[in-house]
Amino acid sequence: MNKIDISQWKPFAIEKLFTVVKGTRLTKANMRDGEIRFIGASAINNGVTAQIANKEKLHPANTITITYNGSVGEAFYQDKEFWASDDVNVLYPKFEMNQYTALFIIPLLKSAGRKYAFIDKWKKETMEKDSIMLPVDETGNPDFAYMESYMRNLESAVSSSLTALRSALR
Repeated sequence: MNKIDISQWKPFAIEKLFTVVKGTRLTKANMRDGEIRFIGASAINNGVTAQIANKEKLHPANTITITYNGSVGEAFYQDKEFWASDDVNVLYPKFEMNQYTALFIIPLLKSAGRKYAFIDKWKKETMEKDSIMLPVDETGNPDFAYMESYMRNLESAVSSSLTALRSALR
């Protein structure tokens, strides 16, 4: 794929795109074994650090989790409901988000969080005010159709490359 031209992109405050909700503390002693994802301050496994049965403070699918403590700035798309630890903020989209637009936005969020990785927590209030650069449509709004199309094309290109590699290995 060609390099993206970002010269016409514009900054958008995270709070204009998402409602940022702080996760809830759940100690290991209070965790019950189950099938619900527990998202902690982890940089791996989509942020999943346990599987629990607790249901009191669940967040819906089709949201983004982002750590503000521990592995600061690690962001993941959540396609199933989950519990977010108190080291994690959950980003509820204020637009029609799908996995493709989320996967486009996540690296931009990670980049914004890098400046906090070694010096401070990326607190909710600070995260809300921080901005990410996004492509815009002719009206100056985020171009979600472009983001989705770009990620779908990238997925297709990667799939084709993997198919060719599998064929070559046979």
